[in-house]
Amino acid sequence: MNLKLIEEEEIPHAGWGAGSGSVITEKYECPCGKGIVTYEKDDIPGFRSKSIYCNCKECSKIYDFERGIASLNKKE
Repeated sequence: MNLKLIEEEEIPHAGWGAGSGSVITEKYECPCGKGIVTYEKDDIPGFRSKSIYCNCKECSKIYDFERGIASLNKKE
């Protein structure tokens, strides 16, 4: 399912010698509407890491999250 985007921010970053980039943060409403799913990406040459987490314990047990998407997890 697609998640509802509630906030987004992109902060330019000068980089560390390999070129400039940005730090991207997007916040989505979790599927039950009680929490927030946060996606962060360091889009800077040499530092292209990303993370996603949900602060709702209920939804974290039920769903796997990607950028803007929640799907039922396959855990039994």
